[in-house]
Amino acid sequence: MEGAGPLVQLDRDPRLAACSVARLAGSPEDLETLEAYCATGSLRRAADLLHLHHSSVARRLEQIGKTLGVELTEPAGGTRARLALTAWRLLGD
Repeated sequence: MEGAGPLVQLDRDPRLAACSVARLAGSPEDLETLEAYCATGSLRRAADLLHLHHSSVARRLEQIGKTLGVELTEPAGGTRARLALTAWRLLGD
């Protein structure tokens, strides 16, 4: 999966994954969206939590997925995103 993005390397280097999430930290909306989606596991529940329409959250998640190099709506992509968020939090402390 060459060129698929830094989260593909999550099993090899958690710092790479954390750096990928750190790019989102420059956009609080994106980081908040990713956190809500990872916490709920559902686009619609994340939308409810964020008080947004589900299509707005879907667009954000698509862009976030491109930034991170994963498909967030796929099980593996969601898992990688959750792990990357955890690594980012742990390495940031």
